[in-house]
This record gives sequence, C-alpha cells and structure tokens, in this order.
Amino acid sequence: MRNALRSLTLIAAVVMLAACGGQQNSADTSTVLATVNGVPITNDMFRAYVRSLAGGQEPQLDAQRRQLVLNRLIDMEVLAQAAQKSGLEKQATVAADLNIQRTGLLAQQLVQQYLTQHPVTEDQIKAEYAARTKSMPGTEYRARHILVASEQQAKAIVNQLNHGANFATLAKKYSTDASGKQGGELGWFSPDQMVPAFSAAVAKLKKGEYTKVPVHTQYGWHVIQLEDTRSTPPPSLDSVRDQLTNSLEGQQVEAYVNKLRQDAKVVVSSPGAASNAPAPSATRAPAAGTKR
Repeated sequence: MRNALRSLTLIAAVVMLAACGGQQNSADTSTVLATVNGVPITNDMFRAYVRSLAGGQEPQLDAQRRQLVLNRLIDMEVLAQAAQKSGLEKQATVAADLNIQRTGLLAQQLVQQYLTQHPVTEDQIKAEYAARTKSMPGTEYRARHILVASEQQAKAIVNQLNHGANFATLAKKYSTDASGKQGGELGWFSPDQMVPAFSAAVAKLKKGEYTKVPVHTQYGWHVIQLEDTRSTPPPSLDSVRDQLTNSLEGQQVEAYVNKLRQDAKVVVSSPGAASNAPAPSATRAPAAGTKR
C-alpha cells in the first residue's frame, strides 16, 4: 500500500513538474541543488514543490525531510526526461493536460498577485457586514398552525376557537400537516423560513392570538396561533470576518476577470463542438474501388 501511495504521489508530482515546463525556467536563478543529465533542480523548484504538498504553506523541514523532498524531485526529473524522450508530451491528450496545468497555474498566480495588490479593506468589510445584517430578520417566532384543504373547514375551526376550543386539540384532530400530531407546533422560525403570506400573518399577531381570518397559501388554508417571539441579534463582525473577506475577494476577482475578458479578443468558433467524450479512433479510408 505504501509503495502504491508513493507511486501516485510521484505521478502527480511529475505532472506538476511537466506543467511547469520540465526544464529550468529562465527566470529561476536560485541555488542549484542537483542536476539530472545536466538539467538543474533549483531551490526555487524545491520550495514550489514543498508548497504544493503543504497546501500553499511553506513549513520548515528537518534535514531528513529536505533530503526526501529532493529525492522526489530527482525522481520526477528522471521520469519527466524519459517521458520527453519517448515523445509522450507530443500526444494530444498529454499535451492538452499539460496546457491546462500551465494555464491553471498562471491564472492562480495572477489571482493571488491581484489580491495581494488589491486587498480587501476594513471599510469594505464593515460596509458588507452592515448591508447583510440590515436584511437579516431581527425576530423569530414560535407558532402553531392547523392546515386544512378548504376555506370553509378553516372558518369552522376558527369558529370553534372563538367558542373556547383548545388549539392543540383541534390541530391533532383536523390538521393535514405533519405537525398536527404535535398539536400544530412549528417551533422557532424566522420570517424567511416560511412563505410570505404565512410570515405576514404571524407578524400581525400578539402572543396567544390566532388568525381570525384563515390564511391561504399554496399548501392550503391555515389557522395560525402565535405562542412567543424573541429577538435574534446578528452575528458579531469578528465571527463572520473571514466569510465576508472571502466573499469580497470573490467579487473583486470576478470583476477583474470580466474586465480582462472585455479587453481581450475572444472568438468562439464552434460553441457546439465542445464535448467531454473521447475522440473517436482514427480509421483508414478505403482504397479507391474497394467494396465496402
């Protein structure tokens, strides 16, 4: 199992190395750690590989682990050179994979550079927080309801309530909703969790009151009783800071990509030709005069 996992890791690493060009980048002038058939493996390559293994981080490694990583890089270069020698990189699928790897890496680095040069500001975070919390419901409700199929049935239930009948008892007897078994109990909910007509009716009730006029929704006819209310303060800014920052960064990147795309000359020549199905294998055309 360990050998299989090592092989998979190595194969993935080779793909990464090949995507970066296989040979040393002309801009890489860092210390040469080793050479393979004259091709240098540099310290910048070493650091890039460590970051790829550590999810973008760059942990400090002891001497044993540094040697292990260097050996992996040497194995990668040996395999990459063998692949190039065999002409593997000229195969259409391999060339496409390498191109996607290279394009994705460049795009990722550009986005990271853009966000470093255009960081989200504290004012942006506070403005986004204010906008989101303003639209958050400030009150939650606890209510019961009785759901029936017709307005006539609902009015009859209201009439029984007017004469002192117990709401929970009527819910168990008449409600077609699953909550009927619990006396119509819905628990706590915010207005946006219910359909608008239902929420609007609940908001007009005082504790203990029920709707004297049945409420119609796509589910049927409701008689609703408000049991309690409670205020729901928004989450603190610090508790959602990372979420807001990520959202704002996403908005900035989207705007940046849209601007780049507007400035680019994009020609979609065959929009219907895109397919993830494998290409058909080539077949030899029949010679002239040959019967088929």
